[in-house]
Amino acid sequence: MPSRRDVLGLCGGALLGLAGCVGPEGGRTGTAGTDDRTDGPDSDSTTADRDTDSPEPGTGIEVEGGSLAWERSLGDDLVSEPAFVDGTVAVAVGTDVVGLDAATGETAWTFETAVSIGDEYEYGRPTADLRVHEGTLYALVGISVGTGAHDHVLHALTADGDERWRFGTRVAGFHSFLGFGDGAVVVGTNDDAISDELDHAVFAIETADGSRRWTAESGDAMDGTVADGVALVEADTAVDCFDLETGERRFRSEAPDDARVTATAAGDGRAFLVFDRYDPEPDQPTMAAVSTADGSAAWDLAGEVVTSVRYLDDCYVGGERVARLGPDGNERWSYDGGGLIHDVPFDADALYTNPDSRIVSLARDSATERWTAEATDLAVPRVRAGDALVSSDGDARTVFAHAVDDGTELWRATLPGGYPPDPAAGPDGAYVATTAGGVGRVDL
Repeated sequence: MPSRRDVLGLCGGALLGLAGCVGPEGGRTGTAGTDDRTDGPDSDSTTADRDTDSPEPGTGIEVEGGSLAWERSLGDDLVSEPAFVDGTVAVAVGTDVVGLDAATGETAWTFETAVSIGDEYEYGRPTADLRVHEGTLYALVGISVGTGAHDHVLHALTADGDERWRFGTRVAGFHSFLGFGDGAVVVGTNDDAISDELDHAVFAIETADGSRRWTAESGDAMDGTVADGVALVEADTAVDCFDLETGERRFRSEAPDDARVTATAAGDGRAFLVFDRYDPEPDQPTMAAVSTADGSAAWDLAGEVVTSVRYLDDCYVGGERVARLGPDGNERWSYDGGGLIHDVPFDADALYTNPDSRIVSLARDSATERWTAEATDLAVPRVRAGDALVSSDGDARTVFAHAVDDGTELWRATLPGGYPPDPAAGPDGAYVATTAGGVGRVDL
């Protein structure tokens, strides 16, 4: 999978340079654009006849307690997670993005990206990340060569597979989405010589037309956050905070005692930084809240393991416990589920956590257990699909669905092959995939 960290999406609709092979040839199957720009909008978009392949069995996906509405074997390895956008399930296969009709599994369209491996890169392999934001599918596609990568192009596509614009970064290194906000998508870069030295580009790109808003320099971008008018870049042992409108670096915050920054969030004029301490001393900070204006310290947590942070009206942290913290760090409530909590996804009503081989739904206002359900050791809540919470355990190659009202297990799917892509969700079903190119829909 393209992400170098297992990044968990928020649940629910309420929140919810090396020599290049980049060129003008991206487009639908059988078509080619005529605009040779890779920095900015592609003004000439053409449309080809859609494929009408029939769904084919043979993915090896097995469902207990439910059934597959359809399944497809796409004939080549997937290089992305599936993404759902307006009745279409999109996946990256090689350097193409394939859109499947969400109701039938038939191929709706195939988009040829402006990326190719080329003969000069014998060991190159495609890498891709798909994200959906405000009804647009963003496909970040490039070529990985061992410890490096190149030729990344960001395509903005409609749900029908038409290209709105493309942006070629023209820099080497792994690329990843850091987030969306205020009309921009922010992309960070990194390589395997991970450090906080200011030698990697960060791009802010206008979502309206694909033009460059700004470019800045940071360390190896391992992850980040776009929110509250800023872009936070997690650069190993430091966090860079950029003004989202101008790209001005507001501040750099160094992690204490050479710790690494492993999670960030932002809201209400605060940036929240999590440090990787798994056996902290009582006075060692494991999370800090700083001003997004200048990086000045506001408050911190010390002496407890923190693994994740989310922000919606208040700050939610996960680790040894789940806690909801107010603007000044005051604790509104705390929940200890008996076991390290790795993620804190939420929707409008509830938090969903994973302590002690369980999936637990907590009321957001009080931390009261709404329900608890047995699961595997590493099951993690991923997405809200209709009235179901969909969780996955990559090590066990298993995906679960639980009813959001009472935690009843609706079904579980077993996936063959290597560590599987995370599931995607639409209003009527969950979409599971295998590394070998199998995709299937399980109805809710």
